[in-house]
Amino acid sequence: MGLSTLGFLYMIQAFPAQHRLKGLVIGIGLSSFAVPIARLIMPSLLEMNDWRAFYTFELGMALLAWAAVQVLRLPPSERLKLFEPLDFVTFALFAPGVALLAAVLGLGRIVWWTDAAWIGWALAGAILLLTAALMIEYDRRNPLINVRWLTGPDILRLFGAILLIRITLSEQTSGAVGFLTVVGLGPDQLHGLFLLILLAMIAGTAVSALTLNMAKLNKPIAIALGLIAVGAFIDSHATVLTRPAQLYVSQAMIAFASAMFVGPALLIGVGKVLQQGARNIISFIVMFSVLQNLGALAGSALIGTIQVVREKFHSNQLSADITSLNPEVVLRLRQLSGAYASTITDPALLNAEGVAMLTRQVTQQANILAYNDVFLIIAAAAGLGCAWVTAVHLHPRFEARRQAKRAARSMTADPPPAAAPTAD
Repeated sequence: MGLSTLGFLYMIQAFPAQHRLKGLVIGIGLSSFAVPIARLIMPSLLEMNDWRAFYTFELGMALLAWAAVQVLRLPPSERLKLFEPLDFVTFALFAPGVALLAAVLGLGRIVWWTDAAWIGWALAGAILLLTAALMIEYDRRNPLINVRWLTGPDILRLFGAILLIRITLSEQTSGAVGFLTVVGLGPDQLHGLFLLILLAMIAGTAVSALTLNMAKLNKPIAIALGLIAVGAFIDSHATVLTRPAQLYVSQAMIAFASAMFVGPALLIGVGKVLQQGARNIISFIVMFSVLQNLGALAGSALIGTIQVVREKFHSNQLSADITSLNPEVVLRLRQLSGAYASTITDPALLNAEGVAMLTRQVTQQANILAYNDVFLIIAAAAGLGCAWVTAVHLHPRFEARRQAKRAARSMTADPPPAAAPTAD
């Protein structure tokens, strides 16, 4: 988080004054490149020396960043004393609360929500700690987190859009990757896909910066949601024969959208901060960062949970039609067990091997159908979000036209009085 903020400051300073907002958009866009880059280099690092190579690489990057900061320092800037002693109490409550919530969202679907008792205790602790932190901040004169400002309708709509997009973007980071894993592909076979995703993110960041319009910041967010909806809908027609090449178009659209929305969303909040006073910048940055990270975790948790539930449903549906009385099932079992006829001579073992292979195929097909359901749900959610953000974007224009028509009708109904005649 600290390096990201420092990187934003360097990007802003690298641009002339009239283009510094574009530098901010590029800086926030660069942070989204981490996932595809990690997917590209991780297999090679793991082959070198397992996780040690990865941590060594991470340490080297941190040292390079430290050296770069020492060589090229930021110019002097205005400093404000914003922190107070009570802020550390808030942080002591807020940080572990967010950590517990992140642990619940990140591991809940893995250990399963109702099977691990610590999930409930961690969630209860997170609610208690976060509630206490927000109660402390609510009545403070100079709060670290301005709860009253953050709960305003405009900010809530902005945070709702950010959270919705982060959840729908999990279609790429969790949905597509999970689907390709189900069909039997490994990390080294996804290099082409993640290279395309990285290029699409670069294009999305460039388009977002070049088309930046402070008067129409909701427009790119609506476009991003529309692209996610279309891309997820395309992915919802995947089959067992689908490979990365069939996902290039849809995943490129989603990657482009992921890089396109972040900058305008951040600038909407920054604009509202500047209208209300610079002190709220800390509140906005804290909540923006929390929503970015928790939104991604919530998206992965939601996708994983829905996928597991739908997989069980489809497995039951498919298994119900498999019976030894069906001649097609019997023929399929013979075909599957025939592959081992030369090595297994016992008929019972041969038949058991055929049943095991058929069960694996049924499970695979059920997983594919479950992922298709997930993609379809994400497409519907992104489509509804696109309609909502578009309505918010167009509402001021419709309201202005309505008021203009009312003014025109009132002028027609009540014409101005005629001027009194003047004597010659």
